[in-house]
Amino acid sequence: MGRDTASGYYGYLCDLMAVPRSFVFGLLSGAVVPAASLAGIIAGIYFLTGKLPFITQVDEEIGERRLIVELVDPEHARGLLQKGRETAMSFGDEIRTELEGGG
Repeated sequence: MGRDTASGYYGYLCDLMAVPRSFVFGLLSGAVVPAASLAGIIAGIYFLTGKLPFITQVDEEIGERRLIVELVDPEHARGLLQKGRETAMSFGDEIRTELEGGG
């Protein structure tokens, strides 16, 4: 009776732990693996060219805007990243003001 009860508890614990284990494996394969592969691609481009790929916005003469991937120097990429942060912060402040104002 002791062995059957112990194996029953062990089977129950295995079934109970299957859900969090599946969640962790899904999280790893769904979030971490794509981020790591993207970092590897960026590192490979930097190793081959000495420049970093950066997404920039281009305004065309007909009034349309589009995004392009551009190779920039690391110093220029830092400046572009800081500019993007400031833009995102100001946009977040605008949204927060709209929400608080009952807009």
